[in-house]
Amino acid sequence: MMALRRNRRGDGADERASWSDGGAAAPVSAHPIGAAVGEDASARIVPAAPAMPAAGPAPQAAPGATAALAGIPHANVPGSTDPLGPADLVDAEALADMRAFNDLKAKRKKQRKRKIIIGVASTVAVLAVAGGAFAWYTADQAAKALQNMAPQTGFVEQGTFVETVSASGNLQPVASVSATPEVDGIVGEVLVAEGDAVEEGQTLFTVVNDDLDKAVNQAAQGIEEARNGVAQAQNAVNDAYHAKSAGQQAAANAQAQAQAAAAAAKEAGGAAAESFAGEQASFDESSADSAIRSAELALSNANLALQNAQSAYDEAVARAAKRTVTASIAGSVVAVNIEPGKALGATASAATSPVQIADLSQMTVSINVNEIDILKISADQTAEVTFTAAPDLTLPATVVSIATTSAGSGDASGGALYGGMGGAVTYAVKLLIAEPDPRLKPGMTAKATITTTTIDNALMVPISAVQSDGAGGSFVMVLTDPETQEMDVRTVEVVASDGLTSVVKGQVKAGDEVVVGGGMGGAADGMGMAGDGGMAAVDAGGSVMVG
Repeated sequence: MMALRRNRRGDGADERASWSDGGAAAPVSAHPIGAAVGEDASARIVPAAPAMPAAGPAPQAAPGATAALAGIPHANVPGSTDPLGPADLVDAEALADMRAFNDLKAKRKKQRKRKIIIGVASTVAVLAVAGGAFAWYTADQAAKALQNMAPQTGFVEQGTFVETVSASGNLQPVASVSATPEVDGIVGEVLVAEGDAVEEGQTLFTVVNDDLDKAVNQAAQGIEEARNGVAQAQNAVNDAYHAKSAGQQAAANAQAQAQAAAAAAKEAGGAAAESFAGEQASFDESSADSAIRSAELALSNANLALQNAQSAYDEAVARAAKRTVTASIAGSVVAVNIEPGKALGATASAATSPVQIADLSQMTVSINVNEIDILKISADQTAEVTFTAAPDLTLPATVVSIATTSAGSGDASGGALYGGMGGAVTYAVKLLIAEPDPRLKPGMTAKATITTTTIDNALMVPISAVQSDGAGGSFVMVLTDPETQEMDVRTVEVVASDGLTSVVKGQVKAGDEVVVGGGMGGAADGMGMAGDGGMAAVDAGGSVMVG
């Protein structure tokens, strides 16, 4: 049995009444419930209350219970007028606590129910949103699938087809020379400056070299000595001839005298006179001839010495003349790397090109074209050249030369001879700019775009629209009905291509819509088997029908 305890606060003392589980009565305070003040506590004993159920909702207080507990009479409470009625056995404060507890439980239950409802509603909302997202995703994927099923198409266009090859290089003058002296020495006068226009043969600068002057003087002395030698040799020859002639004359005179003496002796003595005449008439002519030949040989040597001396003199004069450096071509002075008093030649430490002259009336662009495009290039093809330094400038040019061997191949043996050592293989191509702009300078970067093919009124399709039929021919698929995806297979011939666009001729016309980019996948190849003029269609499921 449970007993209800009551706490009554008095003058600092707690008096409690409780329900006990046994039959024993709990201690009774000096003033039990319902007892009058001053009444003996033992005069009234409160019977034990009936046992309360172990579980279940708390009992609700009857109307007027609070008033009964307070000892106030109430019409609906039996015995409320009896100060010792049952209502006097219930503590009003404890009952109020019980009611408050029950209200709290009911409130918490209501809040718990509300939370469950809110959670369920949130879950339903989340599921609804997720369902909507899933539905959107499913619809989007379906739309994409339908879009992917449809072929990608382009159109046959008619116009001018132009194929070009582009490469970059550097500007160069059409002609350029280095005015370098052929003799050593010190710079004398510098008569030009950078940017000056010069004519062929115009003096640029001079070189001072005293040794050249000495060489000219020595060569002149050598000529003089050689001339004297020739004169002496010539006199010796003349003397030899004179000696022979005098000997011959003396012999003839002696012969005549001997003959006269012999005639006189014959008259006087006979044979003795004839013997005397023969002895007096002899002359050594061979010795005279030998002397002449020796003199003539000496004269020949003297003439040769004179020629050598003359050559030495001419060479000395020519070398001395090289001290004056002139322009070998007409053009503009593009560089001057010398100053008066500076050394030149073998003893020079300055630039190897003292003065650089270039003909800027025309300029060239040297570019390297890869092996894939080089066969498209030919002489006299036209081109347009643009310049990094002058973006607003575009000049016409013409191809003037194409290298036979690859750039950088050199003259090595084996695979390296023609660029066979790997890497990009390129060939040098030179273009001529007939009328360059005055702003252009040698060495500037230039980009040349060479026009290799031009076709007027060409039928052009994207390169991916052209399919191979496997037998060396080509075809395109022309979409004839966008709604049913019906299409024709048309035979074409590829005339030219630039890697993006193909020029075709055959069973197509301008404005035809063709399948491009492999949009039909493997079906495109299957359509090619239908032959010329075959009909093809794609149903809603993406299957291909060939008729």
